[in-house]
Amino acid sequence: MRGVTAFSIAQAMRGERLPLDTGGGHVEGVLTALAGALAFEKDPATLREIIRSIARLPFERAEQVNRADTLVRQVLTLSKELSVARRKQGDDGLAAGGGVAAAEILTRLHFKLSPPSDDLIAILRGHVKGQAPGVTRAEAPSPARALQALVAARGVDEDALLFSLQSPDDHLRRIAVSVLGSSASPIAGAERAGHLRRAMSDTVFFVRYEAVRGYARTHAKSDGCVPLIDMLNDANPHVALAAIDALGDACRGDDNAVLRLVAEARTPPDTGRWHREAHALVALAKLSPANAEIPLRSHARHSVWQVRMYAARAADVLNDAATLGRLADDANDNVREATLAPLKRLRGNGAEAHFLAALARGDYQLLLTAATESKGLTPTRAMTFALADALRRVTAQKRETSRDTRLALIQRLREFGGGDVHDALILLLRDFDPKVAMAAADAMTALTGLSYTAQPLPLPPQPLPSASEIATLNTRQAVLVMETGKNVELEFDPDVAPITAVRFLRLSNANYFDSLTFHRVVPNFVVQGGSPAANEYAGDGPFLRDEISSRSHAPGTIGLSTRGRDTGDAQLFLN
Repeated sequence: MRGVTAFSIAQAMRGERLPLDTGGGHVEGVLTALAGALAFEKDPATLREIIRSIARLPFERAEQVNRADTLVRQVLTLSKELSVARRKQGDDGLAAGGGVAAAEILTRLHFKLSPPSDDLIAILRGHVKGQAPGVTRAEAPSPARALQALVAARGVDEDALLFSLQSPDDHLRRIAVSVLGSSASPIAGAERAGHLRRAMSDTVFFVRYEAVRGYARTHAKSDGCVPLIDMLNDANPHVALAAIDALGDACRGDDNAVLRLVAEARTPPDTGRWHREAHALVALAKLSPANAEIPLRSHARHSVWQVRMYAARAADVLNDAATLGRLADDANDNVREATLAPLKRLRGNGAEAHFLAALARGDYQLLLTAATESKGLTPTRAMTFALADALRRVTAQKRETSRDTRLALIQRLREFGGGDVHDALILLLRDFDPKVAMAAADAMTALTGLSYTAQPLPLPPQPLPSASEIATLNTRQAVLVMETGKNVELEFDPDVAPITAVRFLRLSNANYFDSLTFHRVVPNFVVQGGSPAANEYAGDGPFLRDEISSRSHAPGTIGLSTRGRDTGDAQLFLN
């Protein structure tokens, strides 16, 4: 309970400063209180939560960060100034692991206010090597997390990096290779190139993936693209796709790269995997526009909409306005959305017809992009009417997840002005979404010079989880059955996130997730899905209230996609 209390206090400190706290004394008081609790805490798990909570405080002065730095070092070294007691095997590692996590949080959030101390960096370097002061090697916290903290602290030195590159810990090697291929690497030149090439042969695909990206950034232009071409033969599709993308970005003027991409950019099959050929087309467009023209024709007419979307991206690279114009009338709204920005760039006001057509559609992402990209176009009566009409249609659906789209439409109407704008905005002053109502009031005030006030009328809240639904979640496991025949098993924690877990249960029972896709796959980061339109902005209508806990987004955990506080829309992501 004490750990949860510390976390809740730190969470409550986030956001704007209280009106009466003009001198920042609130943060100082909370820091003092948590530091006192830290000194007298005997339970390792609670100590871990307290130090992580301290690191998350919204510090405003360098001396506050330095004080937190000292406290983090005390936990990392299990200082005698602490009262924490070791009751069982693993307690020391639990406490020190909290210190490592706190070091990463503190340096990531507050580096600009005050860089970490040399002593903290030295301790973290020891943790990377399993040399944790006061902690046995068997209980030492994850060296990968320690290296992440060192990266945030900008304290990775050659010794720590070399040690990590040779480690049997797969995740430690992945982070090390990521550092090696970045500007933060203390190793450069031929030595770095050699390490990256060796990492391309690593037994673990996510290490090879980082090696491909790192080599492309740092050595492809100087040392050639043969290693990247070789990686197109990698057995893992994510690594091969990274190599294809790298050829397009880093290998201009390389004839061998062009020849390989010409072979790769063939027409994808109508069923099965399409990714390799589609990525190759975009890469080829960057390297050799002339060679991309013929495959672009077949990709732009393909039966799979994702292939046509990549064709739009290739046409953007090629400045092919004709192909973009045809794809702007595509049956799939994600394809249409990919054409709007390049059409505006190439045709300017001449692209108005495509924007009008987009604004007549219903997809939230398409409407948002149409509103955003029409900025700077010459206002016309037709465009103003189309923007206002889209706003009316979406508002009538009374879906909270329409917020971002409607805010973009309001912003553009505010810029365009005209008679249709007043009628479209005046009704929004009493909208169900407070942010939309406030944006409408601000727009009306700016357009008329008169004062308008938002008076939102929120929608009724969603029904709370029932006892029977909670009981169901405690006894069952969800299984996502993939098209490939493989399964993804999900476990829920209704004690931590009952509203989120029950929402998933209700939607599953309503067959909401059937036939949906994971539309976003970013190796070594996230897999996201659950959108009926396979994009970022189409989700279930009501927002979900955030359920805050100290559970971290560790690999293998599940979360809900949000775009701000209390904006979950039932799209889920896997870390």
